[in-house]
Amino acid sequence: MKKRARWLTSLKIWLGLVIFSLPTTSLAHVKWFAEEKNEPVRPYQLTDVPILIWIVASLAMLSLGVFLERNLKLPQNISEKLKRLKPTVISLATIGFGIALLIFSFNNYIFSPNLVTVGQFGFILLLIQAVVGLLLVLGLNVRIASLFIIGLFGLSLVNFGWGAVDSLEILGLGTYILITGRPKWRIAESQYLANAFENYQKLALPLLRITLGINLITLGFDEKILAPALALNFLNGHDWNFMAKLGMAGFTDYWFAFSAGASEILIGVFLVLGLVTRLTIIALATFLVITLFLLGPIELIGHLPHFAIASILLVAGSGQFKLK
Repeated sequence: MKKRARWLTSLKIWLGLVIFSLPTTSLAHVKWFAEEKNEPVRPYQLTDVPILIWIVASLAMLSLGVFLERNLKLPQNISEKLKRLKPTVISLATIGFGIALLIFSFNNYIFSPNLVTVGQFGFILLLIQAVVGLLLVLGLNVRIASLFIIGLFGLSLVNFGWGAVDSLEILGLGTYILITGRPKWRIAESQYLANAFENYQKLALPLLRITLGINLITLGFDEKILAPALALNFLNGHDWNFMAKLGMAGFTDYWFAFSAGASEILIGVFLVLGLVTRLTIIALATFLVITLFLLGPIELIGHLPHFAIASILLVAGSGQFKLK
């Protein structure tokens, strides 16, 4: 009965997190669909009442997350099923990631739809990305392929500057594959790299989780809170402020954009701290699926790496280095 009560409590908290973070469903990767205009927009101020309310509410949600992390245990039967599924899910996630990289290359961008390549150097980056994607799909030396992913991320920083940081989750997924390899359906694998990273297996999952969390935090600040003009431009073309339609007249597009960014940051913080990771991933995946239906193919293609990471964290959990 106690276990059942705990899980009912966790479900209520998860539903609260989903409701609290509903604006996240409206503003995914804003840079994929809008450009910032030169029209001046008032920056958000820490002394604004809505921001203070958000801070208090976020601290309350984090406190609940800490409570659940300390008191909620995954039922043994579910834990065993996830353990059996883990090798298959990780292998499928690797294949899905490879397919994503191939699609990215055919569409002339690196890691993300807003990182469009031009010129000879750009073509070289696309070629590397395509080859890496093919290796991942085939299961051919995926650890070596992951080294090229890490190198490609570095080259993208040179080519695109700060904009490449928006794809930090790619670096995390590449590092995860480098450490763990692919459990199933391999054609060949580097035994040297497998032996080299044998003692670092416990680092793989926390790195994957934390880089995804930092990615979401970065996007929340970079595309919404620190760039209200960009977010408002997106909302001008997409009438998604459902809070205003529900009768909340004070919930303008300006504050809706802030709420979207704050929600994204909150989910990112949950992941960085390792709080109720599986429930957080379910909430994140829910938002991603909703935006997929609203925005179509670009949203699906761009978020394929996120779905791959989400599937891994769902079956594997948070790993070490989390707040307890």
